[in-house]
Amino acid sequence: MATLRSDIIVPEVFTPYVIEQTTQRDAFLASGVVQPMAELNATEGGDFINVPFFKANLSGDFEVLTDSSSLTPGKITADRQTGVILHRGRAFESRDLAALAAGSDPMAAIGAKVADYVANQRQKDLLSCLGGVFGSINSTSSSAAFFDLTIDGESGDTPTVLSPRHVAQARNKLGDQGDKLAAMCIHSAVYYDLIERRAIDFIYDNTGAPDTSAAQGSTAGSFGSPAVPTFMGLRVIVSDDVQTAGSGSSTEYATYFFTEGAVASGEQLSMQVEQDRDILAKSDAMSIDLHYVYHPVGSRYTSSTVNPTRAVLETVGNWSKVYETKNLGIVRATNVSNMD
Repeated sequence: MATLRSDIIVPEVFTPYVIEQTTQRDAFLASGVVQPMAELNATEGGDFINVPFFKANLSGDFEVLTDSSSLTPGKITADRQTGVILHRGRAFESRDLAALAAGSDPMAAIGAKVADYVANQRQKDLLSCLGGVFGSINSTSSSAAFFDLTIDGESGDTPTVLSPRHVAQARNKLGDQGDKLAAMCIHSAVYYDLIERRAIDFIYDNTGAPDTSAAQGSTAGSFGSPAVPTFMGLRVIVSDDVQTAGSGSSTEYATYFFTEGAVASGEQLSMQVEQDRDILAKSDAMSIDLHYVYHPVGSRYTSSTVNPTRAVLETVGNWSKVYETKNLGIVRATNVSNMD
């Protein structure tokens, strides 16, 4: 009797396995850029999540005390962040997936493929949110929520290859909070440009345990002996899903700089897995669905559109800034690459 997918995938076992695998493969989670925020867990339902907060600073200066006048009471003001819940799903079907069971650990073989897929799709949603708060990389306008945190993104700017100056500029954008930058996300063309210029350093973890000598985050739980790339002390995440514009030697790339926890995450419902057998088609099917939030901290999703597509997430007019600029944790530069 043939081995079927239904013989291999038991949802109650497979689901937590894939969640764990997905977490290990999510570079944004591993770097500390994305951190869970309990307030974003919409367990009571709804399409949007409001997170109220008090303004970071009290306004006004000291008053001069005199015996002829009283102090003027001040106040602290409140505002709110708003995140939007993303409902995502995908189904897979095949008649010969039993071939995946040829290895010693069929669950790992299937889980790795699904986990890689889920991690990549979630990453695309995250980058779409960033596209929304920053806008187009070659014509960024002041209407973008995080416009004040862009480098060489406006029309008429002349982007250059990524250099230490960009890191210094990114830190400067955050003022006295600039030393909190911990990671960056770049396109592979920008990454291999740095490789060619020997500008990338590596942190090696030969034991799988946290590297306590590095401040760029833990590599615990990684497979094998990973090499974690760094540039100017920042952990490097490489993704070809970052925004690009133009073509050939005129291609421009978005480069993101992050503090730890610059993006918050939450869940309305953790990933669900279901499987079914079509006896007429002699095929096995599996579906997954996820209900989660990715939210650039310090922003507000202002659209009334529920369960937005990536195009809606990337629309500048759907986001506003609610934190003071230097208390935000993301800066975006626009770069070119010598690889083009």
